[in-house]
Amino acid sequence: MNKENLKFADLHTHTKHSDGTFTPSELVDYASKQGIVVLSVTDHDSVSGIDEAIEAGFKAGVEIIPGIELNTDFKDAELHVLGYFIDYKNPDFIKKLNWFRESRIERMRMMIAKLNGSGHDITFDEVRDEALNESGGENVLASIGRPHLARVMVKRKIVEEERAAFERYIGNGKSCYVEVLNKLSPADAVRFIIEFGGLAVMAHPGLTGRDAVIGELVKEGLCGLEVYHSSHDAQSVKKYEKIAIEYDLITTGGSDCHGPKPNMPPYCGTVKLPLAIIELLKKSLIKNKKNV
Repeated sequence: MNKENLKFADLHTHTKHSDGTFTPSELVDYASKQGIVVLSVTDHDSVSGIDEAIEAGFKAGVEIIPGIELNTDFKDAELHVLGYFIDYKNPDFIKKLNWFRESRIERMRMMIAKLNGSGHDITFDEVRDEALNESGGENVLASIGRPHLARVMVKRKIVEEERAAFERYIGNGKSCYVEVLNKLSPADAVRFIIEFGGLAVMAHPGLTGRDAVIGELVKEGLCGLEVYHSSHDAQSVKKYEKIAIEYDLITTGGSDCHGPKPNMPPYCGTVKLPLAIIELLKKSLIKNKKNV
């Protein structure tokens, strides 16, 4: 068997710089042992782990593709967009990324203030610690959100279950709800990634179930669809392969590895992408740069 057939890529992984449990170096080491020779670190709204991953990758013989997973708001759901080959050290990119993150943190503080005003004693530190306990990550503020607040409300016995927190207090239009500040829509995310030299890919569409948005994102420059994902069964894979062909999108994939973590079984390498996909992405990147 050709040794090249035993080498693969994993284009969706997380580290302690968002909600994973591996350091970037640990992730690279683990990936290398699984036959992964091309790896993208795609932390949520954070690029702070990429440099360490690149250094570790150089030592381990693993090519690191600078990546990110942007959390966006779409109607009543959250939709994630992956960015690859981004100019992650660009000062304007970092400034805008920090702006998005700080807006989410401020929104959380405002919802907590509303709850306090309603007579419920909750602190921001409690919600931050809940996010930390869930993720094990170091940069938990990058992905702090209403589910963490809901869990604190259960612990505080304000509500009996998380769903009730949304239904009574923090769901859309409820008394302690605060609109997303500086909303990042899926289309915004695609444009943002392209603006800073990257390729935009819609993450795990089977988890979101918002297939109608794919065509709209293609108009904005979406180049790929994450068809192969640890949460996609054979039926989902077949479905999204067909959609990718329909829109002429590159079929990408990844494990969505978060490291050894309760209730998060996927490890790096559980989805092994052929290296030919990487070549297609690089060709698309070159084509984009020629068209600029």
